[in-house]
Amino acid sequence: MSPASLISPVLFAAMLFASGPVQAGGETELRHTGWRECLSRNFRIQAALTDPDLAADSAFRACRSAEDAYLAALAGSPLLDGDDVARARPMLAGRVRAWLISSRG
Repeated sequence: MSPASLISPVLFAAMLFASGPVQAGGETELRHTGWRECLSRNFRIQAALTDPDLAADSAFRACRSAEDAYLAALAGSPLLDGDDVARARPMLAGRVRAWLISSRG
């Protein structure tokens, strides 16, 4: 059994949520920072024009490639695989969406 299959999606999500901003360093940290900056910038622009929920949706659409790059970097970890990341993606997106709306990006 591979180490990646030992990590449940819930445990993976908990690790992501507990860590707050990624502290692993290197490419993953850069990708995470880039994704959050993209979301924040796009959310602020759209929030000036529409309601927060629609602004968050728009920001997620605009930053899909940055999100994909971040999740690909996470999947490159020896403890995770693509399935772990795919299962945790909705929880991570929900957390970031709540951050956008509550802090106004």
